[in-house]
Amino acid sequence: MKNPTASTSAGYPRAQSEKQPEERNDQDKVPRRVRRNRPAILAGLLAGLVVLGVGLAAIAQQPTRYAVTSTVSFAPRAPGVQADIVQLAATKYAVVAGASTTLDSAARRSSMTTARLRDAVSVSVQQTTANVDIKVTVVDSAQAAEAANAIASVVAGATDSDKLISGEVTAPADPAAAQRKPSRTLLRAVAIVAALLVAGWVTFGVRHVSRRAAKEI
Repeated sequence: MKNPTASTSAGYPRAQSEKQPEERNDQDKVPRRVRRNRPAILAGLLAGLVVLGVGLAAIAQQPTRYAVTSTVSFAPRAPGVQADIVQLAATKYAVVAGASTTLDSAARRSSMTTARLRDAVSVSVQQTTANVDIKVTVVDSAQAAEAANAIASVVAGATDSDKLISGEVTAPADPAAAQRKPSRTLLRAVAIVAALLVAGWVTFGVRHVSRRAAKEI
């Protein structure tokens, strides 16, 4: 009489031996697929490295500049002056801050020329306030602060003859608080993202072309 347990146990090796070729075929598909896509992967990797290298080299060549801001605040000179009048006056004095006469006067107080100061300065009015920000961006933080404070001083002094509004430099520019421009960390992140995108595009393109060429053969 046959032992059913023995026959069952004897059947396991045969079942496993029957599945082993299928498993080997499945396992062989992965290396085969990798070998088939290897040119596309290498092309994408090379393109990504080239883009990353060019981007990092361009970032290294960018000169570091420093931006500092001096703030002039305006207030009513008399109790009857309304807030909207003060804000309107702040807009007017923001225009004065960028005027040629103001820049000429500030250039004489600082170590910058008028032409260079004109290219380096930007003026803005803080929203819903009567504060004017005067920002100067150059390669030297101390020079930038000196120029920004000189312009702010000229603008505040321009209110001396104003019967309604008075101006004061409430936040002088400080070289220690200068912002570095451009942001190296941000630029490096952009370069890495660009390299990854290019690598993906090139890999996809080369693989697509290779498949079409294989079908035509």
